Amino acid sequence: MNNTLNDDELCSALIQLFSTVFPDLEIKGGADEPFYEASKNDTKAILYFRSNYPRSLLHELCHYCLAGDRRRQLDDFGYWYFPCGRTADQQLQFEQVEARPQGLEKLMCETIGITFIPSLDDFSGRPSSTDFLRRLDEAYQEMKLTPPPTPKKALDALINIELFI
Repeated sequence: MNNTLNDDELCSALIQLFSTVFPDLEIKGGADEPFYEASKNDTKAILYFRSNYPRSLLHELCHYCLAGDRRRQLDDFGYWYFPCGRTADQQLQFEQVEARPQGLEKLMCETIGITFIPSLDDFSGRPSSTDFLRRLDEAYQEMKLTPPPTPKKALDALINIELFI
């Protein structure tokens, strides 16, 4: 499938779609940095994605889909974040938690016809490790063949977004 929408239109369509799939989640673009704000006092959880980037929206949604109920009660799903300039050990830890969400993101991008590029969120010039790329591909295959319930719900909705694109 080829996507014919610009980034703003695609983000709007995705926000509208996922608001029906995940009614307890509000998705907001325009953030300088992505962030998940857990629900407090019966308010909706808020998923902030970077600028108006569809890939950022999908990436953060993948974290939401894979987080599970316990992690969804924690801001940023309880993850730590080391900014660019990580040590090799910190980068390895980052890659270990990113392979599965990016495998799901790759499938979502493929489903709606946008380009997926693996992200190490590292501007040091290090290439993607072969281990990370292998684990990302394994996660992609898992999501394609036997996705867990929440990712499946999101993927099923994306298949139907073809009506909008």
